[in-house]
Amino acid sequence: MQILGLNIFSYKPQKKVILNNHTDYSSNKHFIAQNDCFVKQNADISFTGIRSAGDYRNLVNRRVMHCIYCGRPFPSTKLANKLKSNGTFSGPIINFTKEMINYIDTLHKTEKEVLKKITIMAFDEPNIKLSTAIKKLYPEANKELLKEQIPIFKELSALANEIPRGWKTKYQNVLKITKYRLADKEYIPPEFSGKEFAYKINRLSETINDEYMASRIMKLTEPLTHPIFKNAKEPLTDKFIDKIFKLTETRGIYENNISKKDLQHLLLLQIRKHAEILKRKDIINLCDIGSATLEKQPVKIKYSNKTFRYDLNEALENMPDKALKARIINIVKRLPTSQTSVNAFIAKHENSASDAIGYDMLRPSFVTIEHVHPKSQNGANEIWNYVLACSRDNNKRSDMDLKEFIKDYDRKNQQQFFNEIFEEIATDNLPKETAIRMFKNFCKESGLELEMPLIKEKQQVFKNTKRKH
Repeated sequence: MQILGLNIFSYKPQKKVILNNHTDYSSNKHFIAQNDCFVKQNADISFTGIRSAGDYRNLVNRRVMHCIYCGRPFPSTKLANKLKSNGTFSGPIINFTKEMINYIDTLHKTEKEVLKKITIMAFDEPNIKLSTAIKKLYPEANKELLKEQIPIFKELSALANEIPRGWKTKYQNVLKITKYRLADKEYIPPEFSGKEFAYKINRLSETINDEYMASRIMKLTEPLTHPIFKNAKEPLTDKFIDKIFKLTETRGIYENNISKKDLQHLLLLQIRKHAEILKRKDIINLCDIGSATLEKQPVKIKYSNKTFRYDLNEALENMPDKALKARIINIVKRLPTSQTSVNAFIAKHENSASDAIGYDMLRPSFVTIEHVHPKSQNGANEIWNYVLACSRDNNKRSDMDLKEFIKDYDRKNQQQFFNEIFEEIATDNLPKETAIRMFKNFCKESGLELEMPLIKEKQQVFKNTKRKH
């Protein structure tokens, strides 16, 4: 069988529908119209109609839906959690590749390339874990990645002399730190960043099987982003100290003259203890780097595109030369990321746990609510201004003009999306007026002339959309 251009395995994968169960609601007609939506009367029905953004997203848990931009079928988060909990991500890569082939159509190009490399490795080392496979791929991937990155950073360095006084030093410091991170060398960070730490922990917490432990780690992480740690002049309050003691269950153990740094250490220590129970080396490593940074000790921190862009943006904040800032941003956009480069994906996950790697291969395809008229431009938080887009395309668009953004995508994907949405009218899950307004709003904002889908009969709709197990 041909997968990713390779003949692999002698098994026949089962035909799987990408998303989870679909229930036939055609036998129930007891819906009441309320506020431009429909609400069920029968308590036995598990889906109440599209009343909110959450309901809209949940369509992917009961039927096949495709991204309005790239046309890929959405994997449900339930699927990702199932693969995580049943050991697909953390088990032998032979099992991982066999299972992931069933969802190949949901993956974006970069993640498909990663799967291809893992599949090739599974021929010779079928029983190694995903994290081990990525570590084995890392040296060559990092070498290739540096070949792409170095010329771009040289361009950025060459612009240092054009940076106005007052911003130049901050700009050069960001590039200096980045140089250490790219070379995987130790350096002493200027300060501990609670925001950066929280962002990384937040991503990793999604891959923790134990919901209670994941919740505890997130609660312990949250105070590290408090402005009180960023502002050296802001004094600690008894209320804030007591909150940390209560959260870490250490009330009465420490003296009253505890410092901000002591509190940060205390939070990191508690997060680390939870990570040790979970055997999550990636989270333990993050905590160790955080503690060393607080003590001004040399550390090795992996390069991160997101962190680099954040730091660079802070360094250039309020710089008067807007044209120069735009030039710098355009150069930075050319840097390979884990979304656009298989080498960057592998480098990013060198020290990641298997669950985190597997989850991140599906994450870009997760369903998100896309505001047709951007929220940042006063777009309405209403169902008629929503469509469903995969996480990658949603992030890629940001608040870009839809007419410009839509040019890169096949028009049949938008038509397919609205054909699927209009099927929900016949199931009493979406009022006809709302669907039509949604369709017209998208056509207006995108400048596309799509064909208004027909509103099908109920019998026909359920014949077409009912899932077989």
